Amino acid sequence: MPMWLLRGTRFLTTITRVFCAEKLFLHARTMASTYVRCIPGEDKMQITVEYSHEGGTARAYNLDRKQTEEVGVALNRLKTNLAKNLAKKKKKKKNVAANLGGADARENDNDSNLNVLLISSSGRKVDETAPNRLAWGEGNVLRIGSTNIAITVNAPTVKLLPLPSSVMAGFPIFPRFELEFADLQHCIFTWEKEASSPQEDLIGAEGGASAESEGTSVNRCMDQIYTPVTSDIGFRLKLTCVPGRNGLVGRDDCVVSEEVKPGPGPCPFETRQLFTSHRTDSDCFRVVSYNLLADTYSDSEYARDVLFPYCPPYALDMDYRRQLLLKEITGYNADIVCLQEVDRKVFENELLPSLDLLHYTGALKIKGPQGCEGVATFVHKEKFRIVSQEDVQLTDMLLNDASCSDLKAAVTKLPALKAKLEERTTVLQTLILETVQKPQWLLCVANTHLYFHPEAGHVRLLQAAVSLRHLHNVCQRHKQQGKNISVVFCGDFNSTPQHGVNQLMTTRFIPQDFLDWSDGGPEEKIDGLELRHSFDLISACGYVEYTNYTPNFHGMLDYIFADSKHLAVKQVVPPPSHEEVTLHTAIPSVVFPSDHIAQICDLTWTV
Repeated sequence: MPMWLLRGTRFLTTITRVFCAEKLFLHARTMASTYVRCIPGEDKMQITVEYSHEGGTARAYNLDRKQTEEVGVALNRLKTNLAKNLAKKKKKKKNVAANLGGADARENDNDSNLNVLLISSSGRKVDETAPNRLAWGEGNVLRIGSTNIAITVNAPTVKLLPLPSSVMAGFPIFPRFELEFADLQHCIFTWEKEASSPQEDLIGAEGGASAESEGTSVNRCMDQIYTPVTSDIGFRLKLTCVPGRNGLVGRDDCVVSEEVKPGPGPCPFETRQLFTSHRTDSDCFRVVSYNLLADTYSDSEYARDVLFPYCPPYALDMDYRRQLLLKEITGYNADIVCLQEVDRKVFENELLPSLDLLHYTGALKIKGPQGCEGVATFVHKEKFRIVSQEDVQLTDMLLNDASCSDLKAAVTKLPALKAKLEERTTVLQTLILETVQKPQWLLCVANTHLYFHPEAGHVRLLQAAVSLRHLHNVCQRHKQQGKNISVVFCGDFNSTPQHGVNQLMTTRFIPQDFLDWSDGGPEEKIDGLELRHSFDLISACGYVEYTNYTPNFHGMLDYIFADSKHLAVKQVVPPPSHEEVTLHTAIPSVVFPSDHIAQICDLTWTV
């Protein structure tokens, strides 16, 4: 069955190789061909016969037949289809050729009764009672009249899916595709600008190498990912893929984009990317934590009219924001990317296939069984390998895990608080990574998005405490197996530095009389509970005035907490300037795809 082949990009830089493959492909297309798709265990098989009668235009005849069916039945069906098509051609000839004589008519009648049979690799006619799955074998030949047509079984196949509905100059296009029986490294991708006339140049010199085709100057980009340039504005782009596998070339497929539009101009994240233009050295790794602003929250009347009334509606649409988000995230060249407010569809249709082209692997954890968004973590395959994923639903752990018995005892005394917690579906995504450069060390990467309500500091404290206990349990389990392990804890914690979450993380202690315990009022006030943990965590990006800036609130809510026992901060990417953030009133805006600002730092091992 077709499957997503998400294996990463291998850019084709050798022009000779490209043109040789194109030559093979063009040679194959000028001849008659038979492609058979036959998978053991499936009921049916697909047969495509490309046949050109007497040098005329080639036509594809498609058959969907049972594998166990006698091949004679399939051949009769093909013969019938051929006869129908040739009869139409005959009728058309009569209409346009007034001098067509009886001899010509008799010749056409004979053509309509072409003999159709299969010849085995040994040169004998295949028994028409043989099952399709054996008769249409590799090495056999389909004979139509006097034409012999080679049979290719399970040829490399590609299906390109629609390109983004919004395409802008300066913003990369990440195509999605399905490949079957093909290896990505043997596929040829060609981006071309659809010409308004035969003389119009295709993708300009900015796009890549140039060649000659049918006397017209053609410039092509051979990469899987293409970034439209200014000269592409007003044109549509065509992406063609010729699939391949070990020297075998399959049938091409193509897809055409919408018209390229101008971009919004320079985006502030591009200035930040000056600090991340290269991948990290072998002794360190780059971490990004970023709340994307879920489409389910931005694409609503409430968001447009109340939350972000200053922002043009098109800039809140995910088709627009997707382009900014992908350019921003990929331009940071991170090794670990922790994202919050990730829509399931955005993860599956945009982030996962796009980042896979750049050698990332990713995982999503949705909030609750009916949730539409959650947290996602991507890791670069050159730096890390995912050993395991050990996620947890925080309320469930608080109420059912033995390590949280003191938290449960405090909560069950307060029915209103217990009910509020049971409504929360907050999750903690936890990935255990094995480092490629330092295989003796594991890295525990956690990602979460804590409860948002301004008057719920006590809930966030409990959620943070449960998270830390889960991380402690995970780390202890791996230490007992003789592993060394460190922690990086990312997320939107919805808590400013002076409040409980940051205090708990960095001081390892919250006293009984801490102010946040009273946030829920008398019915939810927690008495007699202290919180402690054993990690040595620091805020790796330090502290800034804000990571979230809207018309009604600004403050630092997003953090990357790192284990200072084994990790040191090598670089912190500075945030955008206040002037950039407020140029369009607040964020999101036409140049900021989210209402949050990504936290970015480089960490290095100290052990």
